[in-house]
Amino acid sequence: MSEGSKSVATEKIDSNGSRYYELLMDKKSTDQKTIIYKIPDRVIPVVFLPGVMGSNLKNRDGESIWMVNGKMSMIVWTGRGAAKRKKLLDPTQTVVDPRGKIEAKGSEEELALFASRRARGWGEVGAISYGTFLPWLQEALNDHRTMFKNKSTPNGKKTLREQLMLMSLHAELGESQLSHAEVALSYKYLFPVHAIGYNWLQSNADSADAVRIRIDKIIAGYKASGRKCEKVILVTHSMGGLVARHYSEILDGNNGDKKILGIVHGVMPNLGSPMAYKRMKTGESGITGAVIGANGAEMTAVMAQSPGPLQLLPGTAYGKGWLSIEGVEKPLPNSEPYTEIYTRRSAWWAMCEDRFINPDNKILDKPQLEKDWLNYDLLITNKVSPFIDSLHGHFHKNTYAFYGNDGKKYPSYGSLRWLDISSKNISDAYKEKISGKGAIFSPTYLHNKTTRLVGMTTGDKGKLYRKFKLSSPEDAGDGTVPVSAAVIESPNLMSQLGVSVDHEGAYGTENTQDARWFTLRSILKIAQAVNDTGLAYDK
Repeated sequence: MSEGSKSVATEKIDSNGSRYYELLMDKKSTDQKTIIYKIPDRVIPVVFLPGVMGSNLKNRDGESIWMVNGKMSMIVWTGRGAAKRKKLLDPTQTVVDPRGKIEAKGSEEELALFASRRARGWGEVGAISYGTFLPWLQEALNDHRTMFKNKSTPNGKKTLREQLMLMSLHAELGESQLSHAEVALSYKYLFPVHAIGYNWLQSNADSADAVRIRIDKIIAGYKASGRKCEKVILVTHSMGGLVARHYSEILDGNNGDKKILGIVHGVMPNLGSPMAYKRMKTGESGITGAVIGANGAEMTAVMAQSPGPLQLLPGTAYGKGWLSIEGVEKPLPNSEPYTEIYTRRSAWWAMCEDRFINPDNKILDKPQLEKDWLNYDLLITNKVSPFIDSLHGHFHKNTYAFYGNDGKKYPSYGSLRWLDISSKNISDAYKEKISGKGAIFSPTYLHNKTTRLVGMTTGDKGKLYRKFKLSSPEDAGDGTVPVSAAVIESPNLMSQLGVSVDHEGAYGTENTQDARWFTLRSILKIAQAVNDTGLAYDK
Protein backbone atom coordinates (compact mmCIF):
# COMPACT_ATOMS: atom_id res chain seq x y z
CA MET A 1 0.00 0.00 0.00
CA SER A 2 1.43 3.35 -0.95
CA GLU A 3 2.31 6.08 1.49
CA GLY A 4 -0.57 8.34 2.48
CA SER A 5 -3.24 5.93 1.20
CA LYS A 6 -6.60 5.49 2.87
CA SER A 7 -8.47 2.34 3.81
CA VAL A 8 -11.93 1.66 5.15
CA ALA A 9 -12.28 -0.31 8.37
CA THR A 10 -14.92 -2.99 8.24
CA GLU A 11 -17.46 -2.90 11.06
CA LYS A 12 -18.33 -6.28 12.54
CA ILE A 13 -20.51 -7.54 15.35
CA ASP A 14 -19.25 -10.18 17.76
CA SER A 15 -21.24 -13.01 19.36
CA ASN A 16 -22.27 -10.69 22.23
CA GLY A 17 -23.70 -8.08 19.89
CA SER A 18 -20.80 -5.68 20.44
CA ARG A 19 -19.40 -3.79 17.46
CA TYR A 20 -15.75 -3.70 16.50
CA TYR A 21 -13.78 -2.51 13.48
CA GLU A 22 -11.43 -4.74 11.55
CA LEU A 23 -8.46 -3.22 9.74
CA LEU A 24 -5.90 -5.14 7.69
CA MET A 25 -2.56 -3.43 8.04
CA ASP A 26 0.18 -3.43 5.43
CA LYS A 27 3.62 -3.60 7.15
CA LYS A 28 5.26 -1.51 4.43
CA SER A 29 2.79 1.37 4.61
CA THR A 30 3.46 4.61 6.42
CA ASP A 31 1.19 7.47 7.34
CA GLN A 32 -1.83 5.29 6.62
CA LYS A 33 -5.25 6.82 7.20
CA THR A 34 -8.30 4.75 7.94
CA ILE A 35 -11.92 5.74 7.45
CA ILE A 36 -14.35 4.30 9.98
CA TYR A 37 -18.03 4.44 9.12
CA LYS A 38 -19.61 4.25 12.56
CA ILE A 39 -23.07 2.77 13.05
CA PRO A 40 -25.25 5.58 14.46
CA ASP A 41 -26.69 5.59 17.96
CA ARG A 42 -29.46 8.05 17.08
CA VAL A 43 -32.77 6.48 16.19
CA ILE A 44 -35.74 7.63 14.09
CA PRO A 45 -38.33 4.83 14.20
CA VAL A 46 -40.46 4.43 11.07
CA VAL A 47 -43.92 3.30 12.16
CA PHE A 48 -46.33 1.70 9.69
CA LEU A 49 -50.12 1.90 10.19
CA PRO A 50 -52.19 -0.49 8.02
CA GLY A 51 -55.56 0.08 6.39
CA VAL A 52 -59.03 -1.18 7.27
CA MET A 53 -59.06 -4.99 7.53
CA GLY A 54 -55.24 -4.87 7.44
CA SER A 55 -54.68 -5.77 11.11
CA ASN A 56 -55.00 -9.28 12.53
CA LEU A 57 -57.66 -9.68 15.22
CA LYS A 58 -58.46 -12.21 17.92
CA ASN A 59 -61.24 -12.48 20.46
CA ARG A 60 -60.74 -11.88 24.16
CA ASP A 61 -60.21 -15.61 24.72
CA GLY A 62 -57.23 -15.53 22.38
CA GLU A 63 -58.89 -17.29 19.45
CA SER A 64 -57.93 -16.02 16.01
CA ILE A 65 -60.77 -14.13 14.33
CA TRP A 66 -59.25 -12.23 11.40
CA MET A 67 -55.83 -13.44 10.25
CA VAL A 68 -54.62 -11.84 7.02
CA ASN A 69 -51.63 -14.07 6.27
CA GLY A 70 -52.76 -14.95 2.74
CA LYS A 71 -55.70 -16.21 0.75
CA MET A 72 -55.76 -19.57 2.51
CA SER A 73 -55.96 -17.96 5.95
CA MET A 74 -59.06 -16.03 4.86
CA ILE A 75 -60.91 -18.97 3.32
CA VAL A 76 -62.63 -19.66 6.66
CA TRP A 77 -64.86 -16.65 5.97
CA THR A 78 -66.42 -18.11 2.84
CA GLY A 79 -69.86 -19.42 3.64
CA ARG A 80 -70.21 -17.55 6.91
CA GLY A 81 -73.53 -15.77 7.04
CA ALA A 82 -74.55 -12.42 8.45
CA ALA A 83 -75.27 -13.68 12.00
CA LYS A 84 -71.89 -15.38 12.34
CA ARG A 85 -70.07 -12.34 10.98
CA LYS A 86 -71.86 -9.99 13.36
CA LYS A 87 -70.93 -12.14 16.34
CA LEU A 88 -67.28 -12.64 15.43
CA LEU A 89 -66.52 -9.14 14.11
CA ASP A 90 -67.73 -7.30 17.19
CA PRO A 91 -65.57 -4.25 18.01
CA THR A 92 -66.17 -4.73 21.75
CA GLN A 93 -65.02 -8.36 21.71
CA THR A 94 -61.93 -8.18 19.47
CA VAL A 95 -58.33 -7.06 20.00
CA VAL A 96 -55.18 -7.01 17.88
CA ASP A 97 -53.56 -10.40 17.28
CA PRO A 98 -49.74 -10.23 17.01
CA ARG A 99 -49.34 -13.84 15.79
CA GLY A 100 -49.50 -13.16 12.06
CA LYS A 101 -47.07 -14.42 9.47
CA ILE A 102 -43.75 -12.61 9.08
CA GLU A 103 -41.99 -13.22 5.79
CA ALA A 104 -38.38 -13.23 7.05
CA LYS A 105 -36.43 -12.88 10.30
CA GLY A 106 -34.10 -10.16 9.08
CA SER A 107 -30.36 -9.93 8.60
CA GLU A 108 -27.74 -10.58 11.26
CA GLU A 109 -27.05 -6.85 11.38
CA GLU A 110 -30.73 -5.99 11.82
CA LEU A 111 -31.15 -8.50 14.64
CA ALA A 112 -28.06 -7.13 16.37
CA LEU A 113 -29.27 -3.54 16.14
CA PHE A 114 -32.99 -3.88 16.81
CA ALA A 115 -35.54 -6.10 18.50
CA SER A 116 -37.04 -8.89 16.41
CA ARG A 117 -39.53 -8.06 13.69
CA ARG A 118 -42.28 -9.68 15.75
CA ALA A 119 -41.35 -7.55 18.76
CA ARG A 120 -41.60 -4.53 16.46
CA GLY A 121 -45.21 -5.42 15.62
CA TRP A 122 -44.87 -6.93 12.15
CA GLY A 123 -47.06 -9.90 13.08
CA GLU A 124 -49.94 -7.53 13.86
CA VAL A 125 -50.47 -6.54 10.23
CA GLY A 126 -51.58 -8.54 7.21
CA ALA A 127 -48.78 -10.35 5.41
CA ILE A 128 -51.01 -10.62 2.34
CA SER A 129 -50.75 -6.84 1.84
CA TYR A 130 -47.54 -5.84 3.60
CA GLY A 131 -45.46 -9.01 3.82
CA THR A 132 -42.99 -7.99 1.10
CA PHE A 133 -43.11 -4.23 1.62
CA LEU A 134 -41.97 -4.10 5.24
CA PRO A 135 -38.79 -6.17 4.63
CA TRP A 136 -38.02 -4.10 1.52
CA LEU A 137 -38.39 -0.87 3.48
CA GLN A 138 -36.33 -2.10 6.42
CA GLU A 139 -33.51 -3.31 4.20
CA ALA A 140 -33.47 0.00 2.31
CA LEU A 141 -33.25 1.90 5.61
CA ASN A 142 -30.73 -0.45 7.21
CA ASP A 143 -28.11 -0.82 4.49
CA HIS A 144 -25.20 0.82 6.31
CA ARG A 145 -23.08 -2.28 5.90
CA THR A 146 -23.82 -2.43 2.16
CA MET A 147 -22.83 1.20 1.86
CA PHE A 148 -19.60 0.52 3.81
CA LYS A 149 -18.79 -2.38 1.49
CA ASN A 150 -19.43 -0.32 -1.63
CA LYS A 151 -17.18 2.46 -0.33
CA SER A 152 -14.36 0.12 0.67
CA THR A 153 -14.12 -1.96 -2.50
CA PRO A 154 -15.06 0.28 -4.51
CA ASN A 155 -17.40 -1.72 -6.73
CA GLY A 156 -19.42 1.07 -8.36
CA LYS A 157 -22.65 -0.14 -6.77
CA LYS A 158 -25.16 2.14 -5.09
CA THR A 159 -27.64 1.53 -2.31
CA LEU A 160 -31.34 2.19 -2.88
CA ARG A 161 -31.01 5.49 -1.09
CA GLU A 162 -28.14 6.52 -3.33
CA GLN A 163 -30.04 5.43 -6.44
CA LEU A 164 -32.79 7.91 -5.56
CA MET A 165 -30.31 10.76 -6.07
CA LEU A 166 -30.49 10.06 -9.80
CA MET A 167 -34.18 9.28 -10.03
CA SER A 168 -37.16 11.47 -10.91
CA LEU A 169 -40.59 10.13 -9.90
CA HIS A 170 -42.52 12.92 -11.66
CA ALA A 171 -44.58 13.91 -8.63
CA GLU A 172 -47.13 16.57 -9.58
CA LEU A 173 -46.25 18.48 -6.42
CA GLY A 174 -42.88 18.77 -4.75
CA GLU A 175 -40.83 16.71 -7.21
CA SER A 176 -37.30 16.79 -5.87
CA GLN A 177 -34.52 14.26 -6.23
CA LEU A 178 -32.54 13.43 -3.13
CA SER A 179 -29.34 15.37 -2.76
CA HIS A 180 -26.01 13.92 -1.69
CA ALA A 181 -26.28 15.85 1.58
CA GLU A 182 -29.76 14.46 2.31
CA VAL A 183 -28.64 10.89 1.73
CA ALA A 184 -25.47 11.44 3.75
CA LEU A 185 -27.50 12.78 6.67
CA SER A 186 -29.78 9.74 6.60
CA TYR A 187 -26.79 7.44 7.14
CA LYS A 188 -26.11 9.19 10.44
CA TYR A 189 -29.31 7.71 11.89
CA LEU A 190 -30.93 4.32 12.39
CA PHE A 191 -34.43 3.74 11.02
CA PRO A 192 -35.98 0.64 12.63
CA VAL A 193 -39.31 -0.19 10.99
CA HIS A 194 -42.18 -0.88 13.37
CA ALA A 195 -45.80 -1.77 12.62
CA ILE A 196 -48.78 -0.99 14.81
CA GLY A 197 -51.92 -2.99 14.20
CA TYR A 198 -55.19 -1.62 15.53
CA ASN A 199 -58.75 -2.84 15.93
CA TRP A 200 -60.18 -1.52 12.67
CA LEU A 201 -63.72 -2.27 13.83
CA GLN A 202 -63.62 0.28 16.64
CA SER A 203 -63.57 4.04 16.24
CA ASN A 204 -60.43 5.41 14.63
CA ALA A 205 -60.32 7.89 17.51
CA ASP A 206 -59.82 4.97 19.91
CA SER A 207 -57.20 3.49 17.58
CA ALA A 208 -55.39 6.83 17.52
CA ASP A 209 -55.17 6.78 21.30
CA ALA A 210 -53.79 3.24 21.19
CA VAL A 211 -51.19 4.41 18.66
CA ARG A 212 -50.23 7.23 21.01
CA ILE A 213 -49.49 4.76 23.79
CA ARG A 214 -47.47 2.49 21.51
CA ILE A 215 -45.37 5.29 20.06
CA ASP A 216 -44.55 6.56 23.54
CA LYS A 217 -43.34 3.05 24.40
CA ILE A 218 -41.29 2.76 21.21
CA ILE A 219 -39.48 6.03 21.88
CA ALA A 220 -38.97 5.18 25.57
CA GLY A 221 -37.59 1.76 24.63
CA TYR A 222 -34.82 3.19 22.47
CA LYS A 223 -33.94 5.75 25.12
CA ALA A 224 -33.73 2.98 27.73
CA SER A 225 -31.26 1.13 25.49
CA GLY A 226 -28.90 4.08 25.66
CA ARG A 227 -29.72 5.51 22.24
CA LYS A 228 -31.10 8.91 21.39
CA CYS A 229 -34.71 8.97 20.14
CA GLU A 230 -37.29 11.75 20.13
CA LYS A 231 -39.70 11.45 17.22
CA VAL A 232 -41.02 8.94 14.71
CA ILE A 233 -41.94 9.00 11.02
CA LEU A 234 -45.35 7.51 10.20
CA VAL A 235 -46.14 5.60 7.00
CA THR A 236 -49.81 4.80 6.48
CA HIS A 237 -52.08 2.79 4.25
CA SER A 238 -55.67 3.82 3.54
CA MET A 239 -57.64 4.19 6.81
CA GLY A 240 -54.37 4.15 8.73
CA GLY A 241 -53.92 7.68 7.44
CA LEU A 242 -57.06 8.80 9.26
CA VAL A 243 -55.80 7.18 12.47
CA ALA A 244 -52.44 8.92 12.05
CA ARG A 245 -53.97 12.32 11.38
CA HIS A 246 -56.29 12.07 14.38
CA TYR A 247 -53.34 11.12 16.59
CA SER A 248 -51.17 13.86 15.14
CA GLU A 249 -53.60 16.76 14.83
CA ILE A 250 -56.74 16.14 16.91
CA LEU A 251 -55.78 14.11 19.95
CA ASP A 252 -54.75 16.08 23.03
CA GLY A 253 -51.03 16.41 23.62
CA ASN A 254 -49.76 18.29 20.55
CA ASN A 255 -48.45 14.97 19.26
CA GLY A 256 -47.76 16.22 15.76
CA ASP A 257 -45.10 18.63 17.00
CA LYS A 258 -43.79 16.61 19.92
CA LYS A 259 -43.65 13.05 18.58
CA ILE A 260 -43.80 13.08 14.76
CA LEU A 261 -41.25 14.29 12.22
CA GLY A 262 -43.64 13.70 9.31
CA ILE A 263 -46.19 11.38 7.73
CA VAL A 264 -46.28 9.53 4.40
CA HIS A 265 -49.82 8.61 3.33
CA GLY A 266 -50.60 5.89 0.81
CA VAL A 267 -54.04 5.80 -0.94
CA MET A 268 -55.72 7.58 1.98
CA PRO A 269 -59.46 8.34 1.56
CA ASN A 270 -58.93 11.96 2.49
CA LEU A 271 -62.58 12.92 1.93
CA GLY A 272 -64.03 9.43 2.41
CA SER A 273 -65.24 7.13 -0.34
CA PRO A 274 -68.67 6.25 -1.77
CA MET A 275 -67.38 2.66 -1.86
CA ALA A 276 -68.28 2.43 1.85
CA TYR A 277 -71.94 3.09 0.96
CA LYS A 278 -71.76 0.64 -1.94
CA ARG A 279 -70.37 -2.16 0.24
CA MET A 280 -72.91 -1.67 2.99
CA LYS A 281 -75.74 -1.65 0.49
CA THR A 282 -74.71 -4.40 -1.92
CA GLY A 283 -71.59 -6.13 -0.59
CA GLU A 284 -68.69 -7.16 -2.81
CA SER A 285 -68.48 -9.63 -5.69
CA GLY A 286 -66.12 -12.51 -6.32
CA ILE A 287 -63.52 -13.82 -3.88
CA THR A 288 -63.35 -10.47 -2.08
CA GLY A 289 -67.07 -10.61 -1.39
CA ALA A 290 -66.88 -14.20 -0.16
CA VAL A 291 -64.43 -12.97 2.48
CA ILE A 292 -65.65 -9.53 3.55
CA GLY A 293 -69.35 -9.88 2.66
CA ALA A 294 -71.13 -10.77 -0.54
CA ASN A 295 -74.33 -8.78 -0.01
CA GLY A 296 -76.00 -6.03 1.94
CA ALA A 297 -77.15 -8.39 4.69
CA GLU A 298 -73.63 -9.66 5.44
CA MET A 299 -72.01 -6.23 5.27
CA THR A 300 -74.66 -4.30 7.20
CA ALA A 301 -74.63 -6.75 10.11
CA VAL A 302 -70.95 -5.90 10.70
CA MET A 303 -70.72 -2.27 9.58
CA ALA A 304 -73.78 -1.10 11.53
CA GLN A 305 -71.96 -1.91 14.78
CA SER A 306 -68.46 -0.84 13.69
CA PRO A 307 -67.56 2.87 13.74
CA GLY A 308 -64.16 2.37 12.06
CA PRO A 309 -65.42 1.25 8.62
CA LEU A 310 -68.26 3.79 8.81
CA GLN A 311 -65.72 6.58 9.27
CA LEU A 312 -64.58 5.87 5.71
CA LEU A 313 -67.85 7.31 4.38
CA PRO A 314 -67.93 10.63 2.53
CA GLY A 315 -68.40 13.50 4.93
CA THR A 316 -69.89 16.92 4.37
CA ALA A 317 -66.67 18.12 2.74
CA TYR A 318 -66.95 15.46 0.03
CA GLY A 319 -69.58 17.65 -1.59
CA LYS A 320 -73.16 17.43 -2.73
CA GLY A 321 -74.90 15.17 -5.21
CA TRP A 322 -72.71 12.04 -5.20
CA LEU A 323 -75.74 9.70 -4.96
CA SER A 324 -78.40 9.79 -7.64
CA ILE A 325 -81.48 7.65 -8.25
CA GLU A 326 -83.04 7.35 -11.67
CA GLY A 327 -86.49 8.87 -11.42
CA VAL A 328 -85.56 11.21 -8.56
CA GLU A 329 -84.90 14.71 -9.80
CA LYS A 330 -82.17 15.88 -7.41
CA PRO A 331 -79.10 13.86 -6.44
CA LEU A 332 -78.11 13.59 -2.80
CA PRO A 333 -76.98 14.92 -0.47
CA ASN A 334 -78.42 18.40 -0.79
CA SER A 335 -76.60 19.56 2.30
CA GLU A 336 -74.97 16.79 4.38
CA PRO A 337 -75.05 12.98 4.04
CA TYR A 338 -75.55 11.91 7.65
CA THR A 339 -79.30 12.53 7.94
CA GLU A 340 -80.05 12.54 4.20
CA ILE A 341 -78.43 9.17 3.39
CA TYR A 342 -76.84 7.36 6.34
CA THR A 343 -79.64 7.63 8.94
CA ARG A 344 -82.54 8.05 6.51
CA ARG A 345 -84.75 5.11 7.41
CA SER A 346 -87.76 5.07 5.15
CA ALA A 347 -86.21 5.44 1.69
CA TRP A 348 -85.26 2.22 -0.12
CA TRP A 349 -81.99 3.76 -1.33
CA ALA A 350 -80.92 4.86 2.16
CA MET A 351 -77.64 3.27 3.19
CA CYS A 352 -78.72 1.22 6.19
CA GLU A 353 -81.69 -1.13 5.99
CA ASP A 354 -82.93 -1.86 9.51
CA ARG A 355 -83.89 -5.44 8.60
CA PHE A 356 -80.19 -6.26 8.12
CA ILE A 357 -78.81 -4.77 11.35
CA ASN A 358 -79.59 -7.76 13.56
CA PRO A 359 -79.66 -11.12 11.73
CA ASP A 360 -80.92 -12.85 14.89
CA ASN A 361 -84.15 -10.87 14.65
CA LYS A 362 -85.53 -13.18 11.99
CA ILE A 363 -89.18 -12.32 12.64
CA LEU A 364 -88.40 -8.58 12.43
CA ASP A 365 -89.77 -7.93 15.91
CA LYS A 366 -90.63 -4.22 15.98
CA PRO A 367 -89.30 -3.33 19.46
CA GLN A 368 -86.02 -5.05 18.58
CA LEU A 369 -85.88 -3.26 15.23
CA GLU A 370 -86.34 0.05 17.02
CA LYS A 371 -83.62 -0.73 19.55
CA ASP A 372 -81.16 -1.81 16.86
CA TRP A 373 -81.90 1.25 14.74
CA LEU A 374 -81.42 3.60 17.68
CA ASN A 375 -78.00 2.12 18.41
CA TYR A 376 -76.97 2.55 14.78
CA ASP A 377 -78.34 6.12 14.64
CA LEU A 378 -76.40 7.04 17.78
CA LEU A 379 -73.25 5.53 16.31
CA ILE A 380 -73.48 7.78 13.26
CA THR A 381 -74.38 10.82 15.34
CA ASN A 382 -71.89 10.43 18.19
CA LYS A 383 -68.88 8.68 16.66
CA VAL A 384 -68.95 8.76 12.88
CA SER A 385 -69.93 12.27 11.82
CA PRO A 386 -67.87 14.08 14.51
CA PHE A 387 -64.75 12.08 13.61
CA ILE A 388 -65.09 12.69 9.86
CA ASP A 389 -65.91 16.38 10.00
CA SER A 390 -63.42 17.29 12.73
CA LEU A 391 -60.56 15.71 10.75
CA HIS A 392 -61.23 17.63 7.55
CA GLY A 393 -58.35 19.89 6.54
CA HIS A 394 -56.03 18.79 9.34
CA PHE A 395 -52.64 17.45 8.23
CA HIS A 396 -49.24 17.19 9.82
CA LYS A 397 -47.00 20.07 8.81
CA ASN A 398 -44.65 17.66 7.01
CA THR A 399 -47.03 15.54 4.91
CA TYR A 400 -46.26 13.46 1.81
CA ALA A 401 -48.84 11.39 -0.10
CA PHE A 402 -49.36 9.09 -3.06
CA TYR A 403 -52.69 7.98 -4.50
CA GLY A 404 -54.09 5.75 -7.25
CA ASN A 405 -55.07 7.48 -10.49
CA ASP A 406 -55.64 4.67 -13.00
CA GLY A 407 -59.23 4.76 -14.27
CA LYS A 408 -58.69 2.00 -16.82
CA LYS A 409 -57.28 -0.68 -14.56
CA TYR A 410 -58.96 0.40 -11.34
CA PRO A 411 -62.22 2.26 -12.04
CA SER A 412 -63.64 3.77 -8.87
CA TYR A 413 -66.85 5.29 -7.55
CA GLY A 414 -66.57 9.05 -7.42
CA SER A 415 -70.37 9.05 -7.45
CA LEU A 416 -73.08 6.39 -7.34
CA ARG A 417 -76.21 5.99 -9.43
CA TRP A 418 -79.13 3.60 -9.01
CA LEU A 419 -80.31 2.65 -12.51
CA ASP A 420 -83.83 1.48 -13.33
CA ILE A 421 -83.29 -1.84 -15.13
CA SER A 422 -86.95 -2.92 -15.17
CA SER A 423 -88.15 -4.76 -18.25
CA LYS A 424 -91.79 -3.65 -17.94
CA ASN A 425 -92.59 -0.11 -19.02
CA ILE A 426 -94.90 2.18 -17.06
CA SER A 427 -95.67 5.88 -17.17
CA ASP A 428 -92.98 8.35 -16.15
CA ALA A 429 -95.21 9.64 -13.36
CA TYR A 430 -95.36 6.23 -11.69
CA LYS A 431 -91.65 5.69 -12.26
CA GLU A 432 -90.91 8.85 -10.34
CA LYS A 433 -93.29 7.91 -7.51
CA ILE A 434 -91.75 4.46 -7.11
CA SER A 435 -88.19 5.81 -7.32
CA GLY A 436 -88.86 8.41 -4.66
CA LYS A 437 -91.39 6.78 -2.34
CA GLY A 438 -91.42 3.07 -3.12
CA ALA A 439 -90.62 0.38 -0.55
CA ILE A 440 -88.32 -2.62 -0.88
CA PHE A 441 -90.19 -5.69 -2.02
CA SER A 442 -90.18 -8.90 0.01
CA PRO A 443 -88.79 -11.61 -0.04
CA THR A 444 -85.66 -9.53 0.34
CA TYR A 445 -83.13 -12.34 0.06
CA LEU A 446 -83.65 -12.34 -3.71
CA HIS A 447 -82.68 -8.71 -4.11
CA ASN A 448 -80.06 -7.66 -1.57
CA LYS A 449 -76.85 -8.03 -3.56
CA THR A 450 -76.48 -5.62 -6.45
CA THR A 451 -80.20 -5.02 -7.00
CA ARG A 452 -83.28 -3.79 -5.17
CA LEU A 453 -86.87 -4.54 -6.20
CA VAL A 454 -88.99 -1.55 -5.22
CA GLY A 455 -92.77 -1.31 -5.27
CA MET A 456 -95.83 0.59 -4.19
CA THR A 457 -99.60 0.16 -4.25
CA THR A 458 -101.50 2.54 -6.52
CA GLY A 459 -105.18 3.35 -6.63
CA ASP A 460 -105.70 2.48 -10.29
CA LYS A 461 -102.86 0.13 -11.20
CA GLY A 462 -102.61 -1.94 -8.06
CA LYS A 463 -99.06 -2.99 -7.11
CA LEU A 464 -96.28 -1.72 -9.33
CA TYR A 465 -92.61 -2.65 -9.12
CA ARG A 466 -89.33 -1.40 -10.51
CA LYS A 467 -85.92 -3.05 -10.35
CA PHE A 468 -82.82 -0.97 -9.57
CA LYS A 469 -79.12 -1.71 -9.82
CA LEU A 470 -76.05 0.33 -8.97
CA SER A 471 -74.13 1.47 -12.01
CA SER A 472 -70.55 0.33 -12.55
CA PRO A 473 -67.65 2.54 -11.39
CA GLU A 474 -66.29 4.90 -14.03
CA ASP A 475 -63.96 7.32 -12.26
CA ALA A 476 -60.18 7.31 -11.99
CA GLY A 477 -58.77 5.98 -8.74
CA ASP A 478 -57.43 2.81 -7.16
CA GLY A 479 -60.61 0.71 -7.32
CA THR A 480 -61.75 1.93 -3.89
CA VAL A 481 -60.87 5.60 -3.49
CA PRO A 482 -61.51 7.96 -6.42
CA VAL A 483 -58.94 10.60 -7.31
CA SER A 484 -61.38 13.32 -6.25
CA ALA A 485 -61.36 11.97 -2.67
CA ALA A 486 -57.69 11.05 -2.51
CA VAL A 487 -55.95 14.24 -3.68
CA ILE A 488 -54.88 16.46 -0.80
CA GLU A 489 -54.97 20.25 -0.95
CA SER A 490 -53.11 21.69 2.01
CA PRO A 491 -50.21 24.06 2.65
CA ASN A 492 -48.79 21.26 4.81
CA LEU A 493 -48.44 18.94 1.80
CA MET A 494 -44.82 18.78 0.70
CA SER A 495 -45.14 16.31 -2.19
CA GLN A 496 -47.86 14.29 -3.91
CA LEU A 497 -47.73 11.57 -6.56
CA GLY A 498 -50.43 9.83 -8.57
CA VAL A 499 -49.60 6.25 -9.58
CA SER A 500 -51.25 3.18 -11.07
CA VAL A 501 -51.90 1.09 -7.97
CA ASP A 502 -54.67 -1.09 -6.65
CA HIS A 503 -55.98 0.06 -3.27
CA GLU A 504 -55.34 -3.10 -1.28
CA GLY A 505 -51.99 -3.75 -2.97
CA ALA A 506 -50.79 -0.15 -2.99
CA TYR A 507 -47.43 -1.04 -1.45
CA GLY A 508 -46.89 -3.97 -3.79
CA THR A 509 -45.10 -3.94 -7.12
CA GLU A 510 -47.71 -5.35 -9.50
CA ASN A 511 -47.74 -2.31 -11.80
CA THR A 512 -45.01 -0.04 -10.58
CA GLN A 513 -42.28 0.36 -8.00
CA ASP A 514 -42.92 4.10 -7.84
CA ALA A 515 -45.14 3.96 -4.74
CA ARG A 516 -42.32 2.28 -2.83
CA TRP A 517 -39.70 4.63 -4.23
CA PHE A 518 -41.86 7.62 -3.32
CA THR A 519 -42.33 6.30 0.22
CA LEU A 520 -38.60 5.77 0.72
CA ARG A 521 -37.73 9.16 -0.72
CA SER A 522 -40.39 10.85 1.42
CA ILE A 523 -39.01 9.22 4.58
CA LEU A 524 -35.53 10.53 3.79
CA LYS A 525 -36.89 14.01 3.01
CA ILE A 526 -38.82 14.03 6.28
CA ALA A 527 -35.70 12.88 8.15
CA GLN A 528 -34.01 16.18 7.32
CA ALA A 529 -36.24 17.78 9.97
CA VAL A 530 -34.15 15.97 12.59
CA ASN A 531 -31.81 18.95 12.41
CA ASP A 532 -34.43 20.88 14.40
CA THR A 533 -34.43 18.34 17.24
CA GLY A 534 -32.13 17.25 20.02
CA LEU A 535 -30.81 14.52 17.71
CA ALA A 536 -29.06 17.02 15.46
CA TYR A 537 -25.27 16.76 15.25
CA ASP A 538 -23.12 19.69 16.27
CA LYS A 539 -21.98 21.71 13.30
